[in-house]
Amino acid sequence: MILEEALAVVTQALNHQRLTKVQNIIFRQAWEGKSYIEMGVAFGYDPAYLKDEGAKLWQLLSQACGTKVTKINFPTVLAQYAETQQAQAQQAEANQADAQQEQSILPKISTDSSRRIDWGEAIHVSSFLGRETELATLKYWLLQNHCRLATILGMGGMGKTALSVKLAQQVQFHFERVIWRSLRDAPPLTELLMTLIQFLAPDPDSTLPVTETAQLAYLMDALRANRCLLILDNYEALFQAGQQTGTYRQGYEGYRELLQRIGQGQHQSSLVLTSREKPTVVAALQGENMPVRVLNLAGLPQADAARLLQAKGLSGSAAQVTSLVQSYQGNPLALMITATSIQDLCGGRIDTFLQQQTTVFNGVRNLLQQQINRLSGLETKIMYWIAINREAVTVQELQADLAPFVPMSRLLEAVESLYWRSLIEKTTTGLRSSR
Repeated sequence: MILEEALAVVTQALNHQRLTKVQNIIFRQAWEGKSYIEMGVAFGYDPAYLKDEGAKLWQLLSQACGTKVTKINFPTVLAQYAETQQAQAQQAEANQADAQQEQSILPKISTDSSRRIDWGEAIHVSSFLGRETELATLKYWLLQNHCRLATILGMGGMGKTALSVKLAQQVQFHFERVIWRSLRDAPPLTELLMTLIQFLAPDPDSTLPVTETAQLAYLMDALRANRCLLILDNYEALFQAGQQTGTYRQGYEGYRELLQRIGQGQHQSSLVLTSREKPTVVAALQGENMPVRVLNLAGLPQADAARLLQAKGLSGSAAQVTSLVQSYQGNPLALMITATSIQDLCGGRIDTFLQQQTTVFNGVRNLLQQQINRLSGLETKIMYWIAINREAVTVQELQADLAPFVPMSRLLEAVESLYWRSLIEKTTTGLRSSR
């Protein structure tokens, strides 16, 4: 971006409000890296006066751009602001086109009083960034493929919860009933089923079943009677830590039957799960041409991650932003935690933070520890050896590293379990950590 382009961006950000003469001088001179003393000498102003006016200018731009602007970072912030505005305009056009296409293809459910929505503890997602491809995929599965069960799978911090809420907001008018619930506190199945059937019951005064079997049958009848969207967040809370992935906690095995019935039953509704671990029922039923699908949620693309860092008020070159994003594999929560630390410890300067060569600390360590604590002993050993090898390794190489000897059957089960936890990924040369 050149100076005149930057001034045009400022005009746009300020709703066509023009800079004053002094502001214009400060902006142009600061663009060239001049100090307030140099500006004062060149234009005959008191440097202290220019510094005060400069502070007002950066504050004005901070309010307009929605992030902290300083004399040091303003070229970077304006460039990222321009990219964001362009991306939002393009996305608005795409959303309008999608809406027109859906309107022509898919009949929408009536919005009269018979339609019900219960958002429960769903988070606020007004500042949602990116994930256009993932949203389009999920919407296609629900609205055109009529998938009965869709799972958003990914490691902690990838934004699964936010994506599920955004998805529900965008498709809600295609369903007669929408209910969003978090399983973070691991409610017993009968408690969850009672919540669901009370919400879905056509007559709130009707007698509701009390046994788990009867409740499951009632729920399936409700899913057949109306087009419903159920979203269950944090499904991994139902699994036993320290065991192979998909091992339910004692007393929670009934949830397996819930997924089995919804995934295989005949009905017109959809269930969306978010989870750090893939349920075994989902693994057994999923397929490209099946009504059960899995979306593996990776990190944010570079452009969207850069927009996130801009919103947090960080400053740095494009190369520094790329390096920071790659350090955390685009994990949105890890980037947000780190951005806060960069603001607190490094004055918002990415280069200062990168010089410390320390990426795992404070909240990021806690985020990683939460996931590591759920691994079995063998899974922990495998992650340890993958980290030591640094490069991708084959299963045979892992078996040679492990001591005492681990039979190939057990090793393959543990590797698959790690893959279902989104902690490792397959490459052409072998296995490597997803972090």
